[in-house]
Amino acid sequence: MANRIATAPYNFVSLPKGVLTSPIDNDAASDEERIENYRQHVLAPNRLSGRIDLTIETLTSVFVGADVETETFFSPTGVPMIPGSTIRGTIKNLFKIVTCSAMRGDGEDYEDRHLYFRALGGKGNAAVMKKVYEKRAPKEYTEAGYLIRVEEEQQYYICPAEYDTVQDADSVKRNAGCIFWDEPRKGQVTCYTGKMQNKAHYTIHHAPNWQERIPVPENIIQDYRDDISRAGVNILGSSVAKVDAAAAAFTGDSAIDLVVPCFYQEENGQVQHFGFGRFYRIPYRQSVGDHVIGMGTAKIDYTDALFGRKELWAGRLAFSDALPAGEVRSEFAAYPKVLGEPKPTSMQLYLEQENGTQLAHWDTPNACIRGYKLYWHQKNKTKWQNDVQQATKVSKTRITPVQAGSVFHGSIRFERLSEDELGALLKVLRIGGNDLCCKIGKGKSIGLGSVRITARLIRTDTEDSYRHAFDSTGVWNRAEREETMDAYIAAFDRELGERLDAGVHNRYRNAMAELSHMLDWKTTTIPDWEKKTRTMTIDDPDHPFQNRWILPTALEVKET
Repeated sequence: MANRIATAPYNFVSLPKGVLTSPIDNDAASDEERIENYRQHVLAPNRLSGRIDLTIETLTSVFVGADVETETFFSPTGVPMIPGSTIRGTIKNLFKIVTCSAMRGDGEDYEDRHLYFRALGGKGNAAVMKKVYEKRAPKEYTEAGYLIRVEEEQQYYICPAEYDTVQDADSVKRNAGCIFWDEPRKGQVTCYTGKMQNKAHYTIHHAPNWQERIPVPENIIQDYRDDISRAGVNILGSSVAKVDAAAAAFTGDSAIDLVVPCFYQEENGQVQHFGFGRFYRIPYRQSVGDHVIGMGTAKIDYTDALFGRKELWAGRLAFSDALPAGEVRSEFAAYPKVLGEPKPTSMQLYLEQENGTQLAHWDTPNACIRGYKLYWHQKNKTKWQNDVQQATKVSKTRITPVQAGSVFHGSIRFERLSEDELGALLKVLRIGGNDLCCKIGKGKSIGLGSVRITARLIRTDTEDSYRHAFDSTGVWNRAEREETMDAYIAAFDRELGERLDAGVHNRYRNAMAELSHMLDWKTTTIPDWEKKTRTMTIDDPDHPFQNRWILPTALEVKET
């Protein structure tokens, strides 16, 4: 590919770098004040209750499983249905974007952790990361040692040791990292880090100083554990470390219940990072949360107000299961294509990149994350089945999606909302103009999950239902009437215009343009759409991952 542009089945809706707080917050100084503000807000006169009837049509095959290891569509009564929890999760994620809500690192929106990396070669953007790695982990400051844990303290230390590098052409043949413990000569181990191109050596740790102990802070240990992208040896795993009595015997200290060889760097009397081989993965100094700019706040936003804030109050929305309208036809059960894990370590995909400047990485000051990750729609009949499954056995179970053209009916009940709150919810359901096309369920990256949701607003006049138990015809008075949505959406838009500063509002409008583009079903008719949104692979001959090709913005992925 001559233009060296990354492609992916996903993209991002950028952050407005500012949060629209709910009027409920009212600059409250404590949770007690927020709870009181919430009570007054909900009990104020002229609050709105009712329901929103939803019609959900599947535009592609859709799969929602009953649990994580099932091949059948969710059907607790024997009939396929879309659970209310699935609808709620989808709407809530979009609601956060539409209402300019906070992005919090407590696990709800992202995990605030330090990512790890290693860069030993490459050209162009890849060479940039090699320089970053060499600056952070210069060979002359990397020392050998043994990581130990003192059982009673539950504290980790590293005891310095010496090491030798031994040339051995056969060492490249070892596919997996391993340790050979030399019991007769205590304190010596032989370490193989695994197969690597042009590698022809291994290392021997020896002469440890068990009396010198450099403390390893708990956050460094936790960061190491959180490195889910590590493909090599996990030295905190019991499969390579000596533990309990074996650790005590090797070190000669009964207080030590874990020991394992490692390399490390020390600064100001503390270990800064550590790993198995000499060229181990190191953590960035900045965490993911340092790049979520302008979106963190403890104040109440619109998502807290409607969907609930678990430590303060429950939500005022109830999502019913969506039941089928007529017969639902299913696909034949098949193993799905391999679903890849998110790779935020690929900063060229997950961080905003400025054109013509050096590649931003996770230690680049003021580099902002791309935003909210969403998956592009793919054409109906996109092949999701894995033809080589029987040979590779990479998926645990088959799945049975429902076919495109299936229709389900559900609802959202709402209680005591203000006009702007109801307008915010309706705006989500009208992102496409008169409807919402989005993705639900599993397999979004392989073409499953596209649905069209159309909505009808049914308002309930609570006071009238209390005054008159029966209507003029003698039928039970439901006090319901269908209403149009425009006035409520306009009420929320006024809040946006009046309460967001100009810079944040401009970025919000750009984010909404990106969101509308990503959710537009008509993008699937763009020429070469499959190529523009294909999943890159490690074995691609152009090496897009290795060369760190940059992912374009959502609005740049269009007809060209």
